[in-house]
Parts: sequence; C-alpha cells; structure tokens
Amino acid sequence: MDYPKSTPGAGLVNGKFVDEDAIAGTPGSLIPASWGNSVTQEILSAITAAGLSPDEQQTDQLAQAIRQLSKPDPMQQFPVQVYRRNLLINGGFDIWQRGTTNQAPNVGGYVADRFRCDWNGNAAVNISRQDFAPGQSEVSGEPACFLRWQQTTAGVGSTEHKISQSIESVRTLAGKTATVTFWARSDAARPLKVFIIQYFGTAGSEPVMKAIEVFQLTTAWARYTATFQVPVIAGKMLGTNDCLRLAFDLPLNVVQTVDLARIQLEEGPVSTPFEYRPDAQELMLCQRYYEKSFANRLPVRANNGPSTCIATFTQAAAANSGQYGMAVSMLVQKRVQPTITLYCPGEASNQLWSNALGKACTGSIVQSVTERSFALGTVTPVGSLPGQILQIEWTADAEI
Repeated sequence: MDYPKSTPGAGLVNGKFVDEDAIAGTPGSLIPASWGNSVTQEILSAITAAGLSPDEQQTDQLAQAIRQLSKPDPMQQFPVQVYRRNLLINGGFDIWQRGTTNQAPNVGGYVADRFRCDWNGNAAVNISRQDFAPGQSEVSGEPACFLRWQQTTAGVGSTEHKISQSIESVRTLAGKTATVTFWARSDAARPLKVFIIQYFGTAGSEPVMKAIEVFQLTTAWARYTATFQVPVIAGKMLGTNDCLRLAFDLPLNVVQTVDLARIQLEEGPVSTPFEYRPDAQELMLCQRYYEKSFANRLPVRANNGPSTCIATFTQAAAANSGQYGMAVSMLVQKRVQPTITLYCPGEASNQLWSNALGKACTGSIVQSVTERSFALGTVTPVGSLPGQILQIEWTADAEI
C-alpha cells in the first residue's frame, strides 16, 4: 500500500496529503475512490486472514487481527508462523524412490513419495515427474519438479480419480483452523475438488469427510489457497493406522492432463510461503514410510544386473547349504513393521544371487522383521564356495 502518487489529480505535496490553505490560496489534496477502497481492502484482508468477520461498528478489529496473527504459541516465545512446517511430506514432488512414472496406465498407488494416485472404471493414466525449466517465472520460488496426471483413456463408470496424502494420526489439526495452498494447471478449464478425510483406523469410528473447496483450474499455472476448520474428534474411537488425508479429486470419465506443484497444508488462517526442506531431510521423512536398497537411478524390479546391486553379503555356508541371519539395517526407522519385498539382481525372481557363480540361491526368506531391521536366509547354490558374494535388492514398505 502507498500514497496515490500515480494519480495526477490527487494533489500530493512531497508525496503526502495536505490541507487546503485559504490564505495562500492552495487547494487541499483529494482522496481518489480507488485509493480509499484499496486502503479499506488492505485492512479487511488482515481482519479476514485472522479469522474475524468484518463489522463496521467495531473500530478495534485491525488491532485484534494483528494480535491474532502474531499470537505466540503457548509453548514458545515467538509467533507460530516462525516455526510452522508443512504437514505434508514431499509437497514439492522432488522425491520419487519408486521411479518417475507409474508402472503401467492401469497401475496406480504410490508413485511420487507419500502421494497416492488412484483411479478406476478402466481409465488409463500416466503419472510422471515433470521438470520445471530453470528460471521459469510461471510458478514462484524456483521449484524443480511437479506431478503430472495424464489420462489417456477416459474410462467408463469411474467413481474415483484421486491424488492424496495421508498424514499420521487423526489428531493432526483436529478442531483447528488450517490452510491448504497449491499450484495447479490443466489442459482445459476443469474443476478440482479438495477434501480432507479423518480416518479413525481399523476398528475405529467411521471416517469423517469435509469438502474444502472446488477450485476452477485453467491452462495457466495459478496459486490456489483455502482456509478451513478441521472437525473435532471428541467422542470418536481410534483404531490402528488412523490418519488425516488430504485429497484432490479430479473429474471422472474424461481424457485430461492435470499438473500439481508445491502443495502445502499448515495450521492457522494464513497461507505462508512454501517451505523447502533440504533434500536429505525430505528423503529421510519419506523413508519413514518407504525405503529401497536400489541406487536412485534404478527401477524397482528384479534382474537389473548384478553390477548395479549395492546390497551384498559374504557366503559363510558350504555349497547347497542353509545360511541364515544375514542382517540388514534400514537407514530410517519405519512407522510400523514394514513389508519386505526381495528382488534378485541377476534374474527375474526373489532369490539371493551368487555373484561369482552367476546363479541364484534357493529358498530365500525374510526373517525377524522389525521397524529398524530384518534378516535374510537362503540356501546357497550347488558349486558355490564360502567367501563368495551373495547379492539381493529389497524394499521396505510401511505406508499408511
């Protein structure tokens, strides 16, 4: 906000308003309607951002708004906005441990870390990581990546076209004011419905769904934001794997392309700038839910080739003998006991691989799984020798 310096008839002197001087014969400044409206709107914006309803009879609402927006957290001595963090993980779509595309047009699930993509009705969808050109000006903050939903077959009778993320604990934001912000565009004007769903877990209360807003996307990148109240959970019964889910519902049964970038969910009535965490920290947050042994450039599959495998053990048993208790420590402790999946690096199976012999073991099993580690057992191949290298790739899945 500033004085109406660009309005020729405002009559400012040294950039400020002046009174009429009858003795000197100089007129007073004028207040243009556009400037008066702008000042009023500036004040109203602060009042509504604080969650207040403008009232022309009250003269202290701006002061109330300032106090509310800068209110210290009871446990801290500085405003909540200073330390607020994005409750979503990988909101910038920088981490794609499973690969930068979905496995097939009919296969959804997790692609970008922590985000599920789900559809039905025989639709065909390609999910992919797209890169922003360096220096582009359409989306602020110099983001690197965005998620693309490219639907090549509309499908028939679909009931779900959804991109979502589940946040641990249904207690998250319960009864509080929250704000969601994201960037999006589409190949044509399309509605995008945004919801939150409170899941109370297996054997818990029925889920509670709340519609946040229906946003109208266009072909140009735009920033969208909405503030809403999260329902309270008093009287609800908790089960296992309870969570708060943020969901983006796309139109059903149409061929479409929708791009999403820089999604942020935060406590409070104010949309703050997107929070960038260091890549190493963001990856560790993702690995609480999913971790892999594969090198980042490799697809998650069997038969990538023994030379690419970075998980190795030394054979201690004789040929055609059992070797057990080969311990694997995960980099990050998982949310719950994960599901371990094995991938042979030398053939299309789930067996450990004898690198020197160029042959798979038999009877490979997963043992003693905890949130931090697991062990492997196998039967070594005929013709192998103690001291040779055994290889295996694996994933650990603890998604909600």
